[in-house]
Amino acid sequence: MTVRFGIDVSEHQDGISLVRAAAEGIEFAIVRTTDGTYRDRTYRSHIDDALAAPISTEAYHYLRNPSEGTSIAEQVAAAVDVMGGAGSPWARAIWLDCETPAGLNLDHIREARDRFHAAGIDVAGVYTYPRYWRWRMFGADTREFGALWVASYGHNKAGTPADIFPGLEEWPVDVGKQKPAMWQFGSQATVAGYAVDINARLI
Repeated sequence: MTVRFGIDVSEHQDGISLVRAAAEGIEFAIVRTTDGTYRDRTYRSHIDDALAAPISTEAYHYLRNPSEGTSIAEQVAAAVDVMGGAGSPWARAIWLDCETPAGLNLDHIREARDRFHAAGIDVAGVYTYPRYWRWRMFGADTREFGALWVASYGHNKAGTPADIFPGLEEWPVDVGKQKPAMWQFGSQATVAGYAVDINARLI
């Protein structure tokens, strides 16, 4: 198997050129719609930039526990609104980012998945890190949510993606009964002049 490199971006990377990123070998971008009900102000501009690159795109939503002040229904509605609704030029399959320190339970994730589906938005899967899923979710089966994207940084080196990629032999082990389809292996990759989270996807 081989890998493709991609980045995840939000308003914290406002100004990054995905056209330049593509020229440097980046093949996909995952763009934040929302954090809870906070709407990312650069979602659509990042998608437009990716279309010009062109590189493939998906979205992600940082899922908050309702105890943090916003219901799952409100969060999903905000994310769908940022996309412009199903069928809009900015609508993308979405990853559910499961890492809030307030904790989540499986019913929160199921509700988010079901509400996105009801709104016509595909759910790509869940993003998490191994320790979070094992301690907070007790190792529950991730397959019911789709694919798995894990963050596991190791030494978290700085540099170009190809130079800092640890290699397929270091690919994370199964989390929640499935092998990760995507691995966020660092947060200091140099892409288009920015230090960014860097991901590898198996193909």
